[in-house]
Amino acid sequence: MQLSFIPSTDEREIKLRLERLLVPGSLLDARLERRIQRLGAEFASYAAGYPLPLWAPGLAVNNEMRGVTEALFPLARPRAVFELVLRRGCRFSPLLSASYLHSSASWIDLLQKLTPRISADPVPALRLIAEDGDTRAAFLFALMLPQHFGGGFDRYPEQYRWLARWLGEQAGQFSTGMRVLDAACGSGEGTYQAAQLLAQAGLGAQSTVHGSTLEPIELFAAAHLHFPHDLEREREYRAQVQPLLDGNCAPTLEFYLDRVDAAPQREPYHLVLCNGLLGGPLLHEPTQLAEAFAGLAARLAPGGLLLAADRFHAGWRLRVPREALIACLRTAGLTPTQVPEGIAGIKH
Repeated sequence: MQLSFIPSTDEREIKLRLERLLVPGSLLDARLERRIQRLGAEFASYAAGYPLPLWAPGLAVNNEMRGVTEALFPLARPRAVFELVLRRGCRFSPLLSASYLHSSASWIDLLQKLTPRISADPVPALRLIAEDGDTRAAFLFALMLPQHFGGGFDRYPEQYRWLARWLGEQAGQFSTGMRVLDAACGSGEGTYQAAQLLAQAGLGAQSTVHGSTLEPIELFAAAHLHFPHDLEREREYRAQVQPLLDGNCAPTLEFYLDRVDAAPQREPYHLVLCNGLLGGPLLHEPTQLAEAFAGLAARLAPGGLLLAADRFHAGWRLRVPREALIACLRTAGLTPTQVPEGIAGIKH
C-alpha cells in the first residue's frame, strides 16, 4: 500500500484522508450479527459458570482468574470477532498481531489493558464498533497506539542535546539544507522534534524531514496529530507542534509507509534517526537486525549519520548488548562514532 501524508490538522482534511484508510458507517449485517449473538451466548455461559468475581475496572487479576477465564472463555473467541469487525472496517491489512488482541494472556488481561475501558461482556462494544465508524476508528487507534507505546517528546534528551550541537556545527556545510529521516517514527514526536532542532540551527526552511513507519494507523496519527481515543494527548501534542507547522522556518515535512529492511523509496538522507526499534521486542533476531541495519545504511548519503537510541527494559540489553549493535553498524558499512545516548555510525 503506497501511502504518504503532508502534515495537517485541518479537521475536514483529516476526515477526507481518514476515509482513504477506514470504511465509514455501519458494518453490521445478518452474518456479523449472528457471530456477535453466538459470542454473547458463549460469554453468558462463561459468566454463569465462573466461580470468581467477574472482571470490572480496578479488579486485581491473578493467575487463577486468568486460567479459569481462558478455560471457559478463551481469548481466541472474542479476538476472532473483534478482528473480523476491524478488518472489515479497514482498507488495508491492519497489523493486529502486534496489538493487545494477541499479546494478552486472557480475555480479562485484554480488558485490563484496553483504554477506554469496555465491559466484561464483549457484545455491547462489538455492536457499537460495528455500527459506528467513529467509535470503530477510536477503538482501532487505541489498539494500535496504546498509551505506553513509545510516544512522547524528549524521550532521548541526551541524544537531542548532542544532535542540537552537531546540527549547529554542520550548518555551514548544508547551506542548501539537510535531508533527515526518522525511521520507525511511531506516532511522530521524534520527527517533529528533529524538525524543531533543524529550525533552531538555522537549517529549517531549506531542509526536508521525513518520518516513516510500517503501520498505517501510526502513520496517520503522526501526520495529523490525531488521537481520537485520547483527546488530551491530541491537545498536548498539537500545542507542542502547531507553532512549528505555522512558522516560516519549518522544514518540509512528510510521513510515508516504509519498512527499515526494504529498499529505499526516497533520495538518500544526510541524517537518519531510528530510535526505539533496534534490539528490542519488535526487532532483535540476528537476521532481522542485519537486514534492518543494511536498509538504514542504504538510506544514508555518503558522509551521512545514523543515530539509534532506546529505552528498552525487561532484559533486552542482555539479549542484544550494545556491542552486538555496534558490530551490526560495521557489518552494514558504517563507522561507529561515540554519542552520549545509544549508538551512531557514519557512512563513508
